[in-house]
Amino acid sequence: MDMSTPRRMTAGAWLGERLDKALPPLGSARRKRPKDMIYWADEKPPVPALLGLGLQHALLALTFCLYAVIAGQGIGLDHQDLVTYVSGCIALIGLATLLHALRTRFTTGILLVALPSPVLMGTYVAVTLQYGLGATMGAVLVSSLAILVFARFLPRLRSFFPPEVIGVVIFMLGLSLIGGGVTRATGLDPQHPLLSLPALACAGVTLAGIIGLSIWGNDRLRVLAVPIGALLGILLAWACGLLGGEQATQLQDHPSFAVPLLGLALPAPEFVPLAILAIFIPEFVGAVDGVASSMTMDRMNDAGWRRPDMPMASRAMSTTAFINILHGLTGTLTSGTSSANIGLAQATGATSRYIGMAAGLLLLGFAFLPQLAGLFALTPAPVIGGILIYTAAYMLVAGMDLILSRMLNQRRIFTVGLAIVAGSAVMLLPRLVEGAPAWSHTIVESGLTLASLVAIALNALLRIGVRRSACTSLPASAPAAALADFLEQAGMTWGCRRDVVMRAAGALGEAIEALQAADLVDGPLELSASFDEFNLTCVLAYPGRPLPFSSAAAPTTDALLGEDEDAFELAMRQVSSVLVARLADRVRTSAMEDRASLRLQFDH
Repeated sequence: MDMSTPRRMTAGAWLGERLDKALPPLGSARRKRPKDMIYWADEKPPVPALLGLGLQHALLALTFCLYAVIAGQGIGLDHQDLVTYVSGCIALIGLATLLHALRTRFTTGILLVALPSPVLMGTYVAVTLQYGLGATMGAVLVSSLAILVFARFLPRLRSFFPPEVIGVVIFMLGLSLIGGGVTRATGLDPQHPLLSLPALACAGVTLAGIIGLSIWGNDRLRVLAVPIGALLGILLAWACGLLGGEQATQLQDHPSFAVPLLGLALPAPEFVPLAILAIFIPEFVGAVDGVASSMTMDRMNDAGWRRPDMPMASRAMSTTAFINILHGLTGTLTSGTSSANIGLAQATGATSRYIGMAAGLLLLGFAFLPQLAGLFALTPAPVIGGILIYTAAYMLVAGMDLILSRMLNQRRIFTVGLAIVAGSAVMLLPRLVEGAPAWSHTIVESGLTLASLVAIALNALLRIGVRRSACTSLPASAPAAALADFLEQAGMTWGCRRDVVMRAAGALGEAIEALQAADLVDGPLELSASFDEFNLTCVLAYPGRPLPFSSAAAPTTDALLGEDEDAFELAMRQVSSVLVARLADRVRTSAMEDRASLRLQFDH
């Protein structure tokens, strides 16, 4: 007995060590409180404020359950099943919001509110209509499990999904929503081949309300633009007779209380390879969007934010993937994270994770009220059309913004251009793929899936032969201009962000000026640069002595304004040193015999 005890303790310690390595426990990160934050990070607001803020976030998230309504209608659910379906979506986004707010080794511990994912919506409907709900469930299960594994290796996946590839996917998502949005907004369908003026009016008012509040509203109104625009459209639909007594009767027929998803007939999951491929791409894009949302919240919670917290971002991806496994088991549209709720947190000055707990619990409670889900299910089609047009426009611009966030070269131009051409071709000319094998229809008939696959393949193919490091000798005359040209060309080849390249050029220019002013350079300057998707590293090597940039102290006012010329020159060198240290994320100087080097690292 005595001999077995140490072995058990050793095994437990070994397991604990492995768990800490795979999923390190959340530590108390050193963050600086932003000045305009009222309830910050781990602070618990008073109960009245907590309930009020939680209710605001819950109600805002509820409005986006219209995406669940659109998905349920798209796969052909009748009204009763649609209400049960939407209730299930509300329950799962409530659970996701609650999990995000909890501080564990598996979750993020920040205010992240979930919503039914508009990213997967179109593909979800298409795959379900093509293969059935069972195939969609199986595809969501496999995709979510894969993303759960990928979250552990998140940094290593970055080169396979650079911004231009993600941008193409988001751009094509926007294009794929245009048809359904315009059809609903105009009232056009096989039974009604003419434009409907009431439908156009309702969609127009919805869209105008969203745009007007987004442009001219204050911070709080801007984050509520979509629900207010939808409310305006619903009121006009009621005035035009598109809503009436029949809809009110349907609403009254629902019970006051019911368990979400109970009674919804679900098939067994099926695992169809092409369905899995079609679902995985937008699911991965949604997961990346969730990572971006978590980083945004992390930046909002830290006035001294310098670089992303990758372990926390990995937890955000894992939490969403876990919830999406439950979506796969229940056949419902998967969850994402709400950027509108991030805007609401910014507008209210409250990012406390306890608000996320309150919002999650409220959403879970709302899920047991089928009349609330029924209210969303009765949203008029023109109002949904207006919201889809807004979503499509937003995604088109967001995709273009991502594509242009990096410096474009010929490789990147062809990757983006050919992928969009391929996806748009099958959207505009469906006859192109009529002769394709039946098994491939899910891929070739979807402009989104085809463009995504082309972008991923071209990104991998055209990167062959791209070197990730380069070096050059700087001329004695105008070295700053030469290094700027060198970095711009290298940055364009590697796909660096322009702002990072400009920051590096500015820091190196200041460094050279400070070294030459201090007469520390005894020969030619050599510059080498390398890029690994996360960092741009520049090393300036020269014969001479180093200058301690990283430990430079700011000059005094007396030195800058005094009449002592020697003190003034020393102060100006200190200014350059401090500027270099602040432009670069990490600075290191070294010397060996008669040569010195300055290493500057810039987070990407």
